[in-house]
Amino acid sequence: MKILFLIPSLEKGGIERSLSRVSRGLIEKGNKVIVLSNDVSSEGKSYFDESVNFIQVGTPFSVKKSLIIQFLNNLFLFFKFKKIINNNEIDIVLAAKNFPLAIILKTFSASKFKLFLREAVDPYVAAKNQRFFITRKIIIFLKKKLYPRADKIIAISEGVRKSLIDNFDFPAKKIDVIYNPAADDRIIKLSKEKIEDYIFDGFTIVNIGRLTKQKDQLTLLKAFKITLNKSKCNLIIIGEGSERNNLEKYIVENSLESNVKLLGYQANPWKYLSKSNLFVLSSIWEGFGNVIVESMALSVPVISTNCKSGPSEILENGKYGQLFDTYDYNKLSELIIDEINSNELYSKKSLAKERSEDFSIIKTTNNYLKSFEKLLT
Repeated sequence: MKILFLIPSLEKGGIERSLSRVSRGLIEKGNKVIVLSNDVSSEGKSYFDESVNFIQVGTPFSVKKSLIIQFLNNLFLFFKFKKIINNNEIDIVLAAKNFPLAIILKTFSASKFKLFLREAVDPYVAAKNQRFFITRKIIIFLKKKLYPRADKIIAISEGVRKSLIDNFDFPAKKIDVIYNPAADDRIIKLSKEKIEDYIFDGFTIVNIGRLTKQKDQLTLLKAFKITLNKSKCNLIIIGEGSERNNLEKYIVENSLESNVKLLGYQANPWKYLSKSNLFVLSSIWEGFGNVIVESMALSVPVISTNCKSGPSEILENGKYGQLFDTYDYNKLSELIIDEINSNELYSKKSLAKERSEDFSIIKTTNNYLKSFEKLLT
């Protein structure tokens, strides 16, 4: 089977890590995987094995903010991508981003490939969090019109699936729920690397994710400030993004510099994660929450917001980790203090490790293949 991953912008992040693991599983099962992109970063490419065939197509215009330029670039990509898909006799196209382009390719291509859209977030929540009202309305309208043109949608959580049905009237039979393969043996190996540049003494909390409003590290900092008044602990935040200046400002204004470190982007965040005592996810919304599973696989206890869509599914409503409402930094502080004083860490680690095995590469790959083969036969 020839499978093409359509990822217009291959960057460093959860989508790339997840799809690199899926590609590895598919190749091990004897399939050929091609990644087609117009923007490939070295970090994004590094997630994938050498057996993956990369095809990069540049765009003629570099200015990305102009709507006219975006349209012209996408028109150029359409003709280039169409030719590549036809020449390579692709069976399956799995689109991770830029769904409109993928659907146009499906509509006007001579190739009879099956199109799968991989929906990684609750599309309704993501649209509602757009800054401008008109942008929200346009996104929701386009999704309602375009999504049905795909052969299948892969929802990465039950919450995403429910949103597609409830908010976009998408037929349930055209949606398959396939969790991300976040439990990867390779992160176990990487987690054992030594930390030479930074080591905390005492109880250490870690957060991993882009520094954006969606990830809401500010709520975590507010909770940490309260916690620090009651118990000695430290906080590592790993990631880079547009909110860095705001977070740094809060840290300085509240005299947290001695106990909080922003480590920026780390190619190997797992070496920090494995040596921490607690992982906290503070997001306002998620599609799944890969790093929750990665924490569990490394036997690190988890506290997460009960946000849409993935965390409560992974943690089974609190069975495998603590949950709190978004923005509730007082409750988060209480839960952190509970973890610091807990005598049940060993049993929690064992439970979490066991649960993480439900999100293995083998299980995810088999589910993808089952979904692909169902449409090809």
